[in-house]
Amino acid sequence: MTDPFDELIHSLGESLGISLHVDKNRACVLKAHDTLSIQIQTDSTQEKILLGCFVMELPPGRFRENVLAEALKANHLPDPRTAIFGYLSAGNRLTMHQRYPLSLLDGKKLAVLAANFMEYAEMWQTALQNGQPSPAPIAATTKPTNPFGLR
Repeated sequence: MTDPFDELIHSLGESLGISLHVDKNRACVLKAHDTLSIQIQTDSTQEKILLGCFVMELPPGRFRENVLAEALKANHLPDPRTAIFGYLSAGNRLTMHQRYPLSLLDGKKLAVLAANFMEYAEMWQTALQNGQPSPAPIAATTKPTNPFGLR
């Protein structure tokens, strides 16, 4: 019996025209332009594929506060979202992750999702390196209307 995750990673490699394999930690890492590493693995139930990366280390201060505020706004955008942002305080790093049902993926679909994820991470990384808190101002979500007219 073959492992669905191993098959998916092999199929992803075929779609990308490179040889990929699952490492001893049950993950596969894709490198993008020597600036990002996208890790692909399964969740603990082995039902979802997780994509994750470290976008950039954020120095303490107002800039970090602004970046995290923009990341929270991005997290509140409606689905489908390319990624969800997080913050790892141990390394002061902005993180991105997303998950997808393993049963709905094949190598080609995962290649598209991973490419979109990588492109989004690179956009954020470039903006942060240029001193901007996000690639573009993210509009605050509007408050839900009050259908009952309560105040």
